[in-house]
Amino acid sequence: MNRRTAIKLGILSSGIVAMPTSLMGNTIPTTNNKQSNCGYIKMDWGKTELYIFTDGHMVLENPQPTFAPQIDATTFRSELEKLHLGNKAIDMAINIMAIKTKDKAILIDSGLGNHFGASQGWLLENLQSAGISANSVTDILITHAHRDHIGGLVSKNNTIVYPNARYYMAKAEYDFWMSDNPDFSKSKLTDEQKKGTIAFTKKILNITKDKLNLFNPGDALFSIVNTELAEGHTPGHTIYSISSEGKSIKNIVDVFHSPLLITNPEWGIEFDIDFEQGIQTRTKVLEDCYTNKRLIMSSHLPWPGLGYIDKREKYFWAPLYYSTPNEIKI
Repeated sequence: MNRRTAIKLGILSSGIVAMPTSLMGNTIPTTNNKQSNCGYIKMDWGKTELYIFTDGHMVLENPQPTFAPQIDATTFRSELEKLHLGNKAIDMAINIMAIKTKDKAILIDSGLGNHFGASQGWLLENLQSAGISANSVTDILITHAHRDHIGGLVSKNNTIVYPNARYYMAKAEYDFWMSDNPDFSKSKLTDEQKKGTIAFTKKILNITKDKLNLFNPGDALFSIVNTELAEGHTPGHTIYSISSEGKSIKNIVDVFHSPLLITNPEWGIEFDIDFEQGIQTRTKVLEDCYTNKRLIMSSHLPWPGLGYIDKREKYFWAPLYYSTPNEIKI
């Protein structure tokens, strides 16, 4: 690969985008259009259009020990019921953010694609419903290299799905996965899980490496996107914050996969490559989002993954209120 450093020339800059600490006002979302398709939600920010698409969902029939591996089963099930999450399976959404400007169609991640079954890989169809073709996508910002975030870059036949796009990833993330022996010593995954994860990620990154541009967290992309390291889940796990026309939203990606980990951030999840660092990052991000009243988007919280972090005795998830699909005014 010959583009191992941050791309400049107006696309990336080393400056950090100034982010508002809260939304401008507390306007109740409204809609003027009745649309039949519910596979995406659109937020109109004037010259910038923000979309959330569904790529499907993933069901963990036996969520322990993936979630809360060190918590006793009775306490775990009790907390699921208390949070109205059932008492057995955990169903995780796959929410994908996209940004449209005058000359850009930018995806943040690509979902799982069609590699693992019919309950995922819905992104392409939903993009088309919103008038965005695979060929028209100009840029793809990769948050991290887990399969449910990069699988959709490549088809089941190993062809590139978005042929005209440039891809962006944190250098630390790329270097970790493409090293000879990625270090999972601080994770709680089994050897079999590690082996499968590494093999799939290396395959996708090898197919797409000639289109990949690397940056360092803190770099600004396209003048409206700020990048922030949120390590623990992976070494280069990157939060993207979008700021335009006095409004902002923070894509916290996989900092937490369920409302369960918002209320109990210290319980942890085996998906984190550095389990203890994941807990520290989760707690830090929760406090920042709560203190600064940030509107956030999560990759795996219940569709569409939009809302706020609130707090009484503990943190809890407060979904964004809106009345009708598909267009939200904020």
